[in-house]
Amino acid sequence: MIWTIIFLGLLGLGLLLLFWIVARKLPQLKIVDPSTSKQAKAKGVKYDILRKRLERVSNEKAASLRRSMGGPFTWIQNTVRRTAAKLAAIERSYAERQKSSARRKPNLQELRRMIDEASKLLDEDMYDAAEKKLVEVLSLDPKNVDAYEYIGRLYIQTRNLENAKEAFKYLQKLSPQDASVLASLGEIAIIENDVNAAFTYFSRAKNISPNNPKYLDFFIEAAIKKGDVMEATIALNHLREVNSDNQKIPDFEERIEAVREKNLRK
Repeated sequence: MIWTIIFLGLLGLGLLLLFWIVARKLPQLKIVDPSTSKQAKAKGVKYDILRKRLERVSNEKAASLRRSMGGPFTWIQNTVRRTAAKLAAIERSYAERQKSSARRKPNLQELRRMIDEASKLLDEDMYDAAEKKLVEVLSLDPKNVDAYEYIGRLYIQTRNLENAKEAFKYLQKLSPQDASVLASLGEIAIIENDVNAAFTYFSRAKNISPNNPKYLDFFIEAAIKKGDVMEATIALNHLREVNSDNQKIPDFEERIEAVREKNLRK
């Protein structure tokens, strides 16, 4: 009787160990395709060999105990087999999902076509349809810079500033020296009346692309709102050099002079 109890205890520990191994291996199964990974195939063969060996040894060593143990032995054996079958089913399931995902992923030309369609929808102010198309692109290519920039612009236009900021902050991580991304973050800051942040973003964009009239325009606007006459004047002189026909130049001159007089009265 005592040996029967000890044997049942050891089998119980073995069952717990098997469940622990399954739980630890599940995250790996989510990212490994057994049909394409040589390492996974090797592990699968090794697992099958060990499983068969375990069953063979179990049959040889425990045959004499089955009659005496009856129900408990059969229940444990069936549980182990069911667990092994579930593990194999999970492997097959994830392999099929990965194959299906690979089949659905379009090529670069297809992604470009989808982004161009979204751009046209944006031009037509069809924001919901454009957002749906861009989200579809990002689901297929999570680091697509163009899609993030378009969806960020969409959110600025619809005043969904939190989502716009999130999109451009992510883009900033992907392209820290992208002047367009910095200028877009500056636009969001202007809308939120955060003049200091806007001045910083536009200054960085201007430094990266110093002859871009758009960034000079943004920077002068922020400098005027900040009350920095010197920086606004320097940028305005540069704007005259690179874009002398800019219709905003007279307005900027008047506003800079107004700020200068206001500062003198303080």
